[in-house]
Amino acid sequence: REGAEAGDDFVGGLVDGVALHGHRARAAGAAARPLHFFAYGWGETSEPLGETQSGAMARLRGLGFVTNPLGLVCDDVEALLACYRGIEVQRATLGYDIDGVVYKVDDLALQARLGFRSTTPRWALAHKFSAQRASTLLEAIDIQVGRTGALSPVARLTPVTVGGVVVANATLHNADYIAGRDSKGQPIREGRDIRVGDWVTVYRAGDVIPKIEDVDLSRRPADSVPYAFPKTCPICGSDAVREEGEAAVYCTGGLICPAQAMEKLKHFVSRGAFDIEGLGAKAVEAFFADGWIREPADIFTLADRHGPGRPTQVKNREGWGGKSAENLFAAIEQRRAIPLDRLIFGLGIRHVGETAA
Repeated sequence: REGAEAGDDFVGGLVDGVALHGHRARAAGAAARPLHFFAYGWGETSEPLGETQSGAMARLRGLGFVTNPLGLVCDDVEALLACYRGIEVQRATLGYDIDGVVYKVDDLALQARLGFRSTTPRWALAHKFSAQRASTLLEAIDIQVGRTGALSPVARLTPVTVGGVVVANATLHNADYIAGRDSKGQPIREGRDIRVGDWVTVYRAGDVIPKIEDVDLSRRPADSVPYAFPKTCPICGSDAVREEGEAAVYCTGGLICPAQAMEKLKHFVSRGAFDIEGLGAKAVEAFFADGWIREPADIFTLADRHGPGRPTQVKNREGWGGKSAENLFAAIEQRRAIPLDRLIFGLGIRHVGETAA
C-alpha cells in the first residue's frame, strides 16, 4: 500500500510485492520500506527449542525473533472457535494480510508421532475466513486454449482490489457456468447468465483464485446479449466440440493448433515430467515463437542447431549469455534418460496424471 501511494509500480499482490521488493533490495529507497516478518516455525536446531509449540515460540521470542501476538493456547474446540472469531473481527485493522488461522497440536512429541501427509502436516489445520468480495465491470470474455485443447473462458475485469490483491481476471470455467447452469443442467446463481458489460461480484476462492459469484441484473445494459461460446478454436480455427459427458469444449486441431503445441511443450519440461532446469514457460514461449522448438524432439537437438559455432545461438538471445546457454545444454543432456513414469507423464496424455503414470 505504501509503495503504491509513493508512486511505485508496485504489484497488487502481497507475495508478488515482497518478491519485487527483494529484487530491489539494493536499490535506492528500498531501506526506507523495510520488510518485517513473524516467525512461526523453525528448521533444524542444535537442541530442542522446547517441549511444546507454544514453548518453542516463547524461546524464539527470547532469541529476538518477533512472533505474532495473536497466538493462543486453547484447551477445547469452543476456545479455538472463539479465538477464530476474535481474530476475524480484528482482520481489517491488523495492518497485514491474513486469510485465516491455523490450529496446531501444542505437544511437539505428538506432532512428531502424527507426522505429515504428502504436502501438509497432520498436526495442523487451517481454518479460512469467509472470502472478501467486490463489485466490478466485466469488460470482455477471452478464450484460452490449454494443452488438452480445452477452451477455457476468462473474464477480463476492470481491476478491483479483493482481499488486498488487485484482481483483473477471473475464471469462468465453461459454457454452462457462463449460462448459469452446473454440469448437470441445474441452475446456479438462480439461473442468471454472465454477459459482457455486466457488473459482477468477485471473490477469491480460498483467498487465492479469483471467481465470479453473482451478477447484478439491475445494472445490466439494455442492449446486452447472451454470450455465444465459440464453435471454432480462436487460435487455429479448427472445429470446437463438446464430447458427451464433458463440461469443456475442445479444439479438434491437435498439434496443428499452436496453443496446444506450446502448452504441451511447457508440460513436457515441467517439474513432474522432464524438469529441465533453465527451460521454463517463458523460455519455451520464446523458443516456440521463433520456431527453434516446435516439438519435444527439438529440445534435444537445440545445441546442435543453436549452440556454439552456429549462425544463430542461444547465448545471443535477449536474457541469455554464454554461461546460461551452457547450463541449459547441460541440463538437457542430463534428461536424455529419465524414469519411465516421468516420460509417460510428460507426454501429456489426457486423463493420465502423475499418479496414473
